[in-house]
Amino acid sequence: MDIPSGLLPASHLWSATLVYAVLLAVALLRAPWAKIRDNEASHVYFAAVAVVAILWTLRAGIEPGLNYHLLGTTALYLMFEWQFALLAVSLVLLITTWQGPAGWEAFGINALLMGALPVLSTRLLLAVSQRRLPHNFFIYIFINSFLAAALAILLCALAATLVHGLASGDTAGPASDYLLYLPMLMFGEAFLNGMVMTLLVAYRPRWVATFHDRWYLDGK
Repeated sequence: MDIPSGLLPASHLWSATLVYAVLLAVALLRAPWAKIRDNEASHVYFAAVAVVAILWTLRAGIEPGLNYHLLGTTALYLMFEWQFALLAVSLVLLITTWQGPAGWEAFGINALLMGALPVLSTRLLLAVSQRRLPHNFFIYIFINSFLAAALAILLCALAATLVHGLASGDTAGPASDYLLYLPMLMFGEAFLNGMVMTLLVAYRPRWVATFHDRWYLDGK
């Protein structure tokens, strides 16, 4: 789902980089840094970054700009909240851009597509479920983990396909073929994030910033 720098004009790439830079600056300023200052929290955070980086290197694709891989961004958000999740994606993208062919000019748009968009969609769904649905363990797992992950990769893939189609002037062909892989990607993303979060809230709930015992467990 990474967009190569040669696909888009420089003006689009710089505009995306500007938007991403603003989001990242807000994340850095508002991040609760105290949460990852102790050894355990920092080790968990950087271990998660390393795991997601490995996940992003396991990719396949149809043509440049239409690669696909699992994201893991829903788990990052649920574990660390949006500020640290966006920073984690930025660190992962530094690694994959350095190793891959996308090019540094496309860093901003790829961070928006594969980081900001899925992270913020997961945040929105969590906020809606917390306001509109009962505070229930199974709702947290199935809505905010499984469903949120499937929705996150759906939005990411659709946005990447749209960008590719508009840039190439061909909304059919390879771009439409790419959408055929969406059900498989959505299932894989939902299963991966859902299982990770199920294990974490069962055995290490203190590692999950968005899971509150008094909401989801006490008195249930």
